[in-house]
Amino acid sequence: MSNATLPSSLRAPAPASGSPLRGTLKGVLATLVLLLLALLFWQLLDQLQQTRKDQRQHAIDYNADLAEHISLNLALNAQIALNLLPIVEPPQNADQQQLLLKKLQLSLPDLQSIALLDAKGQLVSDSDADGQDAAWLTELTSRSRGQRYYYSNASDGALVQLLLHQPSGALKSYWVLRLAPTFVQSLSPSPDQGFQPTWVIENRQDQKTLSRDDGSSTPVTSDEIANSVLVAPLGNSDWQLRGLFDERAVIEQLLPAFIAKCLLGLAFSLLPVIALLNMRRRQRQLHEGRRRYQDIFEGTGVALCVLDISGLPAFLDKAQLHDSEQLKAWLEHNPQQRQLLLEELRVTEVNQVALRLLNVDSCEQAWKLLIEGSPLNSSAIGNQLLETVINQHKQLELEIRLSDAQGHDQHLWLVLRLPEDPADYRAVILSISDITSRKLIELSLLEREGFWSDVVRTVPDHLYVQDVISQRMIFSNHHLGQTLGYNKTELHQMGEYFWEILLHPEDADLYHRLRQEQRHAGYLQLLQCHLRFRHRSGQWRCFDIREQALARDKYDQVTRIIGVAKDITDQIEASESLRDSERRYRMLAESISDVIFSTDSKMALNYVSPSVQSVLGYDAEWIFQNGWQSTIANPQQLTGIYALMERIGKALDKPEQLAQLRNQVQTQLFLFDCLRADGRKIPIELRLVLVWDEHGAFEGVLGVGRDISQQRRAEKDLRMAATVFEHSTSAILITDPAGYIVQANEAFSRVSGYAVSQVLDQLPNMLTVDEQQEAHLRYVLKQLHQHSTWEGEVWLKRRNGEHYPAWVGITAVLDDEGDLASYVCFFTDISERKASEQRIHRLAYYDALTHLPNRTLFQDRLHTALQSAERQKSWVVLMFLDLDRFKPINDSLGHAAGDRMLKEMATRLLDCVDDDDTVARMGGDEFTLLLQPRTSREIALNRAIHVAEQILASLVKPFVLEGREFFVTASIGIALSPQDGNELSQLMKNADTAMYHTKERGKNNFQFYQADMNASALERLELESDLRHALEQQEFILYYQPQFSGDGKRLTGAEALLRWRHPRRGLVPPGDFIPVLEELGLVVDVGDWVISEACRQLKAWHQAKVRVPKVSVNISARQFSDGQLGMRIATILKDTGLPGAGTDRKYPDARSQRSDADPRRPEEPRPEHRGRRLRHRLFIAELPQAVPHRRPEDRPHLRRRPAVRRAGRADRPRHHRHGPQPEPRGDRRRRGNP
Repeated sequence: MSNATLPSSLRAPAPASGSPLRGTLKGVLATLVLLLLALLFWQLLDQLQQTRKDQRQHAIDYNADLAEHISLNLALNAQIALNLLPIVEPPQNADQQQLLLKKLQLSLPDLQSIALLDAKGQLVSDSDADGQDAAWLTELTSRSRGQRYYYSNASDGALVQLLLHQPSGALKSYWVLRLAPTFVQSLSPSPDQGFQPTWVIENRQDQKTLSRDDGSSTPVTSDEIANSVLVAPLGNSDWQLRGLFDERAVIEQLLPAFIAKCLLGLAFSLLPVIALLNMRRRQRQLHEGRRRYQDIFEGTGVALCVLDISGLPAFLDKAQLHDSEQLKAWLEHNPQQRQLLLEELRVTEVNQVALRLLNVDSCEQAWKLLIEGSPLNSSAIGNQLLETVINQHKQLELEIRLSDAQGHDQHLWLVLRLPEDPADYRAVILSISDITSRKLIELSLLEREGFWSDVVRTVPDHLYVQDVISQRMIFSNHHLGQTLGYNKTELHQMGEYFWEILLHPEDADLYHRLRQEQRHAGYLQLLQCHLRFRHRSGQWRCFDIREQALARDKYDQVTRIIGVAKDITDQIEASESLRDSERRYRMLAESISDVIFSTDSKMALNYVSPSVQSVLGYDAEWIFQNGWQSTIANPQQLTGIYALMERIGKALDKPEQLAQLRNQVQTQLFLFDCLRADGRKIPIELRLVLVWDEHGAFEGVLGVGRDISQQRRAEKDLRMAATVFEHSTSAILITDPAGYIVQANEAFSRVSGYAVSQVLDQLPNMLTVDEQQEAHLRYVLKQLHQHSTWEGEVWLKRRNGEHYPAWVGITAVLDDEGDLASYVCFFTDISERKASEQRIHRLAYYDALTHLPNRTLFQDRLHTALQSAERQKSWVVLMFLDLDRFKPINDSLGHAAGDRMLKEMATRLLDCVDDDDTVARMGGDEFTLLLQPRTSREIALNRAIHVAEQILASLVKPFVLEGREFFVTASIGIALSPQDGNELSQLMKNADTAMYHTKERGKNNFQFYQADMNASALERLELESDLRHALEQQEFILYYQPQFSGDGKRLTGAEALLRWRHPRRGLVPPGDFIPVLEELGLVVDVGDWVISEACRQLKAWHQAKVRVPKVSVNISARQFSDGQLGMRIATILKDTGLPGAGTDRKYPDARSQRSDADPRRPEEPRPEHRGRRLRHRLFIAELPQAVPHRRPEDRPHLRRRPAVRRAGRADRPRHHRHGPQPEPRGDRRRRGNP
């Protein structure tokens, strides 16, 4: 219906500007999208350029730091070599040169040879006898320009030369170190994770490549020279570092991220486009709704008029008119009010059929003709309609007759149905039928009337007209309440607006929004929503509500709406069921590992499951663009698929061939190889199924592709497992769930002695040892029940009854349902391994000679005992024992006799302790004893004293070695825990200290540890350390005691007395340091210094005209031990310049020079020295024999107690240092003291 057919007061404004406005909005949105895309692309390009610049600068900085790092490494390696090279004296021969080479190779692993050059660069010596680079080395010395070090490499590039210059010291020369080419590669640090710039180390002289960042040495190309960003020379070398930056590679690396960001921006830009398309779709829907309404209203073929009589009830109420009689009386008294009353009966819409039928052009003319009437037409329905409304009749049916100006009569049948709710009076439909030919064809008219009546009544949807202001339902073809199952009584109790009571609480907000939108609905705007109402059965029924403005007031506000309510509960349930099914099938397709795809009836792909990404490495979009054939490794494998597709294509337009194809082609199976995105080839099993609809029409192809790599691997594994089972070196048994043997391999027969046929259908009890069978099998079955596997060591039994240890593993095999299917048992004979383990354990924890626990096992037991004692608050006794004078026996009789003594000593010690005590040999002649913890200190002390006394008593019995008896004693040190320490190292140290303290107290005894023992030991260590530096620091001095004749009138000589002037201790007595010199072995060097100093002083006296006939010097027996004393004395006499004649040398008896530590004979006077006489005499007195003892800190040493033989005595002794010095006070005769 056109807008012109409406009354002027009811016409809506023409939406002429709507389309341009919407077009402008779309243009603006499209422009914004393009601007956003351009801005995003510009930003990404700028970011790409900035990243390229940053990485270029990073390459420059990295290579600069790398050049500095390599230069520092070069300098460091050169300095290391300079520190290791000799400064004073070069190697004298090839052996010394090889020793120097090995010493340098410890710090420079790449070093291959060394060479020595003189100051002019000439080759002096070379560890490489085949070296051919002498000329090159000479040139290298001149090119180094006197630098401390210089790196280069020969033209052949085989070796790297490091030239080291020694401008100072005794060797003013050059050293050349030849290094392997790998030395250059070791200069650079290990590459870090992430972006790593490239670089090249090359020779500046010939541009030859030495090393690269990837470890190769390929030459530099012209492209790399062009890509150079830094050329940094390496200090003190012919080399330079060339930093490279491949801009193309960087861009290629950044390009994927750039493309990904562009695609992401494009994806986001599609959102406004989608919004525009949605707006266009909604616009088309509104237009379609208006068109449908217009088609319904105009295309019914019935003359229809829509009357708005909503104001009539109010007018009648105002005039207090409640029945037709009152109306007639009121009109008789107020005829002028009739026109106002009729104006409340407005015609709001008239379709084209009614316009043609009434021969009018507008709603005003139709109103005048039908409602107001005219002189020619007195049959207007105004009065009848007023009576119908005032009498509250539901329907008005009447026949009227209209006459035109030509006098033609027209019979019309008017039908007007009043809504039950006066609120719906805003849109009352008046149907007008031409019944002119009624008299002739009355039956036909009756049928037509019945037809239209049935149409309205049988429309399944609820068609209603509602007053927007009062919310009253003006018209409804079906009562909503009755549709919901309620009777009139129930509806009456719920009231006029019963639908608001029956409305679902969750839809209340939506309903009120709909009511608000009704007032401002635009022209032809369709309001649509879904509302739920409660059925009388308690079920919620969902209705699709579609409403549109039906009438407007003079302010263009909607006053009435027309709507259609359709019960879509069943459709929603069906749709939800369909969506659930689709969702389940889609989830199934997306969750399984197989690739699922489908095509339409034209064989075009329309779905590919996401699992294609995990199977082939391609996403679904790539498959849509490139097709499946792009992934096939061998196109010939597609022959069968192509033949099937060709057959389907030929039969698409031929129903007979389609039916034949449906009957003949079921599931098709194809096998072919596909190439994954990573280049790996995998086998695919493809199943194709033709899809048909319920009418037999072809819908497409459904395919399922499965990666059968695991299946093929499983088949291969099965074959391999069978091979392993038959050829395994381990015995394998397979039993059923009840434990009966069902299979065994050949190795089982070799190990157990049973044939496979003998054990089938038998329990494995025959293989187990009876003693452990029942209890152990219960434990194994329990482990299998809990963990499905067990592995451990078991004693088994062979067929001949022999028992042997075996390593057994049992695994429970479950089927697909998780039920036990079988047991698999493997076992291996480990008899040899167990024997080897026992031998290794014996060698690792026991002494091979005495079979006692060694140091390792003893410390482990001591540690365990200390932990247990700490928990139980008990006392542990630790005893250290060392044999006295064992070394002389071992050295004189040999090691075999010493070993026999140690073995017998071990036996005696074991007899002195209980079985639960521990006796161990720590090494040499040292033994340790660990007594079991005691509950109190007194019990522990008594136990320690008792064991120590037993040990000393057992040593009273002699040891018989080689037919002779030998007696030894023992020194025992005892420490108690926790009194003397709770930790292992502290307790052992204290026991050792107590043992050495026993030796100092005379040996053959035992001592308990005391705290002051450590103090004396530390003092002794400090004294030994100072003595080792006393000679080189010139802290020793000589005092000279004059010697006179018996009458005291004639000086017969002087005795040299050694003294030590300590910088802190002052003058140390000889008795405190001379025994220590003996033990440290320094007495020979100090004795030679005494002889030299005495000879020098004697010569000084002679030069000063001081007559001293002789000087006596005390000499230790150790000075005779090496047989070189005479030679040293002769050298000293020669160096000091004493005359060679007149010397009287006295040698002591050889028998008095024997010692325990060194039993060699003393030096005898050589024949060439016999008979010579010197004008001055050198009298040599011997130090007496010393006795050995041990230091309480570490290894055994020999200590000798000196007693100086008197060479002469003087009545008035005098002390001299570098000349005679008077003694201020002293006895006339003084005993000599060394």
